[in-house]
Amino acid sequence: MSKFDDFKEILLTYLESNGIVLDIISNLHETSLNDADKNNKVYLYNGKKDLEVIDMDLIAKKGYKDIKHAKNISNNFINTADAFLINRGNEWYFIEFKDATIKADNDKLKNNVIRKAYSNWYMLLDILYSMRESGQIDNDFVYENPITFAKQHVHYILVCSTEKNPTVYIQVKNCDLMGEKYTPLFMQRLKDYLFKEAYVYTEQFLERKLVEKFVY
Repeated sequence: MSKFDDFKEILLTYLESNGIVLDIISNLHETSLNDADKNNKVYLYNGKKDLEVIDMDLIAKKGYKDIKHAKNISNNFINTADAFLINRGNEWYFIEFKDATIKADNDKLKNNVIRKAYSNWYMLLDILYSMRESGQIDNDFVYENPITFAKQHVHYILVCSTEKNPTVYIQVKNCDLMGEKYTPLFMQRLKDYLFKEAYVYTEQFLERKLVEKFVY
């Protein structure tokens, strides 16, 4: 089994051991849905080669929240990225889709992106360590130094609309021509302190740079 398959089993076992049955498996297309307008659903990712992913938003809102509430810890759901997957090289990818304009003065959007990154990482570590403490997984899948692991293996990708962000598209393209990834200033702290990489792609670059090359 791949690392991704192993992780799916861990999450499903965690949920089921707490009395919750969820279909946590989705794909990039479905997790890219912006359903803010119920009459006009927009999918940010419509690539030819779709990828199977774990729906992090579903786990947070329908699983993790209920488990914490049952233990009288919290009745609020935690904010997470939309999708999660692991490649053959054990590189982890959190993907957050934003069908919105990323403006310099849009502090609400920026804070939302940062909050989701930290919350998502906390939730996964909490699940992993609680599973180890209960003896349901061994030490092989729980990293003794999560800070080091995140700095060496975890990527956080914000995917935005080219149509709504033409300036961002140009910045992403220019960075790519130089063999670099575009990390806006507000995401720099994620790269400095938490993850191996934190960067922005438009939907086209997500397809070319990640999806087409991805191997589980």
